[in-house]
Amino acid sequence: MKLSVSKIVQISVLSALAVVFYYIPKFPLPIFPGMFKVQFSMLPTILGGFLLGPIGGILIAVIKFLFKVLSTQSAGIGEIVDLLIGVSVVLVTSLIYQKNKCKKNAIIALAFGVLTWTGVGVLLNAVMALPVYSKLYGIKAILGMMKMIPGVTESNYVAKYLLYGCLPFNLMLSLVVSVVTFLVYDKLEYLFNKMDNSVDKPKK
Repeated sequence: MKLSVSKIVQISVLSALAVVFYYIPKFPLPIFPGMFKVQFSMLPTILGGFLLGPIGGILIAVIKFLFKVLSTQSAGIGEIVDLLIGVSVVLVTSLIYQKNKCKKNAIIALAFGVLTWTGVGVLLNAVMALPVYSKLYGIKAILGMMKMIPGVTESNYVAKYLLYGCLPFNLMLSLVVSVVTFLVYDKLEYLFNKMDNSVDKPKK
């Protein structure tokens, strides 16, 4: 992707939105463990992949990560997991959508994005996030945040965490973000195309 003036502006705008969405107060849902909080910083990242291609989307994910890691309270593990999920989802959704930019293909791309987000999220939480959180905060603290899950113990908390927390939370959030993406991407695409024509148009 050629980084023209308009593309740099577009990446900057979407990156700023991603950072703002991240720092807007996040809220937990009582049906999920306390470490899962709803926030929509992935929305501008996926939109960036749709509108600017995979490189643009990945740049937005990286910029967001750099801002987030400055205020981390989890040794950066949550931010790394979020970055890897974001890059995976952007690659899948943008590569599918760029092949044929139509609404039907957008739906297909976002459907695969939901599967990727959920699958990668569960995998990374199992092999990265949960082991680090357990060492940082201790098993008792983890169990305390999972008190809404019936029958959770030290012997089964990993499976319970993934089955009752990580999987449904990521599935729910990815579906919401995908629906919003589908509702707004074509309008933003129109605006970005107008920006390309006006900013990068050769002067006579």
